[in-house]
Amino acid sequence: MKLRNFQNVQYFGTFTAGDQELPVIYDTGSFEVILLSTLCTNCAQGPAMYDQKKSMTFDNGDGVMAQHVFGSGPVLSKRGMETCHVGPVSSPMVATGMPFWQVVDHEIDVWDKYSEFSGIVGLGHSAHTPEMAGNTTSQAVPERVLLERLGVDTFSICLERSTGAAPGWISFGPQVDSFRQSTAFRHIEVVGQIHWAVVMTQLTAGGLETGYDPCSPSCAAIIDSGTSLIAAPPAVLSRLAPVFDKISKDCSNLGDLPDITFHLGTELIILPPAIYVMQVTHYVEKPQTVWEAMVEPPELVPVTECVPAFMPMDKMTGQHGPVWILGMPFLRYYYTVFERKPKAIHIAYADPGCVPTTTAPTIFGLGDMSQAHVAMPVAVAAGANASSTKVGVRAAAASSLPRFSPGHSPGIRLPAWAREGAPREIQL
Repeated sequence: MKLRNFQNVQYFGTFTAGDQELPVIYDTGSFEVILLSTLCTNCAQGPAMYDQKKSMTFDNGDGVMAQHVFGSGPVLSKRGMETCHVGPVSSPMVATGMPFWQVVDHEIDVWDKYSEFSGIVGLGHSAHTPEMAGNTTSQAVPERVLLERLGVDTFSICLERSTGAAPGWISFGPQVDSFRQSTAFRHIEVVGQIHWAVVMTQLTAGGLETGYDPCSPSCAAIIDSGTSLIAAPPAVLSRLAPVFDKISKDCSNLGDLPDITFHLGTELIILPPAIYVMQVTHYVEKPQTVWEAMVEPPELVPVTECVPAFMPMDKMTGQHGPVWILGMPFLRYYYTVFERKPKAIHIAYADPGCVPTTTAPTIFGLGDMSQAHVAMPVAVAAGANASSTKVGVRAAAASSLPRFSPGHSPGIRLPAWAREGAPREIQL
């Protein structure tokens, strides 16, 4: 199924509830089906909304009210039951009597002004919805999750690298199942009982990380299709500051930057600079004189620059150490198969069109440069000491964030448990 791309920070696919087709985020970091609905009287008229009055298959069920807390804010929802399809109404992947949540009220800015998605569909690997901190669902018996009801044990996600709004893909079926045994893929054990989490070790960045391994003896890395960036512990980002400080604002020197490497399980993973750097257009306040500030609000002006595709997150696990989230930048470089039984992650290099390959993508060189996704032209340059495979490298993703007030990042998604104020120690 094709996923529509919004600014490289959100990807939407079709989901059907009661014959109503809605754009949703398929999120490996959550477990339940939550849809904007016409019950929400305070919701802005933007994305399509589910309307239980238009459905012949809606069942009110117990009608429990609950609060779900996401990284971008709380959501008050009402539980019902519905016939749901992964994909359009013609899709054979159907779950009848599927518990879902209708949004009654929320405090998520992106649903009011900026976003085009109507819901979040959880693709967690647990058979039943786990008890998550901050989510008050008041359920005596955990519900079976969507994948369990569908009998789906494997699926894959990949995000294309190409000019314009490059789409993503979520795939099911025999071909995806076969990748579990393919020698083109590297196979990594999932250690998380709730999350798609794997062990991360041996982080390096060309020696610029100051020679200290911040994932010694280990970190935990969660692969999450619903997270817009790569989230890493603040201490790690401090160690990587010498790398990030070298990023030119126009992306002209990416060929000089080192790869960031680490092990997931026993497998060596590479993040090239064209993946861990994004070109972002954001808005800042135009300086004002004292007299201007007295009579009118500051004007917001656009600024485009290349920045690391990282965000800080200070979370810990008792067994595996600090927590990372490998979000959308990771899925632009690696074709990733998620397997529920037994729990495992299978990854292969992805070409620009999301075809798995045994060969490292030519994103480092001129071959992939024509597919680079940038908002405006950047210089093509490589330093004298740069490897020839990195000549002409460009940022792989660009984003133009909506105007927003200082301190807010509309469009950027992060799981609820990763937000500031949530408990520091999490259960994998």
